[in-house]
Amino acid sequence: MCPPAVVRFKPVPGRDEEPTLVGKCILCETCYHQCPQTPPFEAELEKYIFGRNSKKEEPYGIFKNIYAARAKKEEILKVASDGGAVTAILACALTEKLIDGAVVADVKADEPWKPIPKLARTVEDLIKAAGTKYSVSPGALALAEAVENFELRRVAFVGTPCQVRSVRKMQYAPLGAIKYGGKVALTIGLFCSENFYYDKLIKEYVASKAKLSEVSKFSIKGGRFIVEAGGKKVIEVPIKEVKGYARTSCQYCTDFAADLADISVGNVDSPEGWSTVIVRTDVGAKFFEEAVKKGWIESKLIEKPSAETLPVLYKLSAKKKSKAGEASKKG
Repeated sequence: MCPPAVVRFKPVPGRDEEPTLVGKCILCETCYHQCPQTPPFEAELEKYIFGRNSKKEEPYGIFKNIYAARAKKEEILKVASDGGAVTAILACALTEKLIDGAVVADVKADEPWKPIPKLARTVEDLIKAAGTKYSVSPGALALAEAVENFELRRVAFVGTPCQVRSVRKMQYAPLGAIKYGGKVALTIGLFCSENFYYDKLIKEYVASKAKLSEVSKFSIKGGRFIVEAGGKKVIEVPIKEVKGYARTSCQYCTDFAADLADISVGNVDSPEGWSTVIVRTDVGAKFFEEAVKKGWIESKLIEKPSAETLPVLYKLSAKKKSKAGEASKKG
């Protein structure tokens, strides 16, 4: 998103890649105004999008409906981390020509499980990129590719809560990069407690316990970090064992359930093999309902969502907001 293209990523041992200047900055401030951690903050963006702010009893944000959902196509289910709802919704949208492409996270061919941004133009692209990655992928680069290189007009964007916040700033903020945000037709946010440094979590910790080339799936369930290879669990440890590999900036994030997205998706409070899908906006409802209608996903409405019916979602959302507030006070 840098107009003169002088902000690039450089490798930093133990901390993956960090942005750095490789040329003369023209002080346009584009990077500053799209950053998730600069004004306008989450509450103001929430008002722009929904017309009001969420209440204390709505820790996982404003929504229209919440479902348990899963893909109906076997080719998606066999590669999905959970229910494959995200891949199925996007596959339907591409097939029905509701979007021209989707920004997702793929992995590098020569570096096992190293996330890279991917502009998916086909269902095959989506299936290849399916599955959860626990390190960051700079999705904004693929969004820029979609707009600059391919001149796409309707792009779906999938990302973590902070990445969705950045896209929403492009769309709604007074100094947002509307050139890019205006081309985003759908935002899908992924539930996220924290993100991890690739070098520390994958290259050091996981590689010390499993052969990376054989790892087929990562997941966090029931407070445990799980790695699978060949259909078997090769690592299953309490999440606290890998907490030290999390990005330090994540402790200041208040958003677990991607509160600003059109649709938010995660694996808590739904049966094994299903995803919890929060439909937040009319836009999100259109895409979700089309995927159900065209037979890409099956869904079950969660009646009267609350702390009782969605205890884990409620707890993790409230906890993240509380912990981020405490971290901010400590500086």
